[in-house]
Amino acid sequence: MKNRYKISELAKLANISKQTLIFYHKKDILVPEYIDEINGYRYYSNSQIWDLFFIITLKEAGFSLEEIKNYIKVKNPTKNIEFLEEKIYDIDKKIDELRKSKNRITEKIVCLKEMLSNLEEKVEITNLKEMKVYFIKIKDPLDQKEIAETYDKLQRLGNKNNIEEIIYISEVKKYDLYEGSELPLSKIGILVPDNQSIAGEEVLKSKICVMLKHKTTFDMIKLTYENLYRFIKDNEFEIEGNSIEVGNEVVVPFENGFGGIIDIYIPIKKFEK
Repeated sequence: MKNRYKISELAKLANISKQTLIFYHKKDILVPEYIDEINGYRYYSNSQIWDLFFIITLKEAGFSLEEIKNYIKVKNPTKNIEFLEEKIYDIDKKIDELRKSKNRITEKIVCLKEMLSNLEEKVEITNLKEMKVYFIKIKDPLDQKEIAETYDKLQRLGNKNNIEEIIYISEVKKYDLYEGSELPLSKIGILVPDNQSIAGEEVLKSKICVMLKHKTTFDMIKLTYENLYRFIKDNEFEIEGNSIEVGNEVVVPFENGFGGIIDIYIPIKKFEK
């Protein structure tokens, strides 16, 4: 094995440029073991090959040059361990953030594919299962600023409680459920997972509902409700409670506005003649 390597040889071994090694020298990160005073050639030792490989590893892991320089200078093994363990924690945190970002992007892709599907949605009679929900009451249902701020508060609350997938639950009062109504939201909330709890949460009991999936822009939701009204009337049902809208945080753009997938549930009972 050679005892010394020229800068060009080391650069080739590590698959980096000579300029990078010169830069590391200037920054006092990897100083050549020997510099020829006559011609200025830089020479590196065998051990510096492994130093360089580890510097490259740290750089790829997201270490700043200043952090790498500080680490190289530390000769105390205990301090080295503390330094590296701290970076492992930072890397794990970044991995978790990237995983969450990937999940959000995947959810958007799934939502877009479903919204682009040509399958005609049909009204279903189904059992809406019991759920825990943390609600915020809406003071002015026509105030879009208040509604936007409420969604923002709920999202931050979900993130604070480490809720993996934020599902929004909103209600329209029974007495507002008639054709032509503006369908004002009385309250908006987030679904609380079974294994978690948020102070002030409510329990929505299980109930039999008609359900229809809304798959277009939000301002067209009245048409989805109208299809539900028609089904309720044609099948001689009565509306028995507030409607429940269930949707995730995925919002997609359309040419005529923004939309998403919302499952709309209206509690029913058989019409008593």
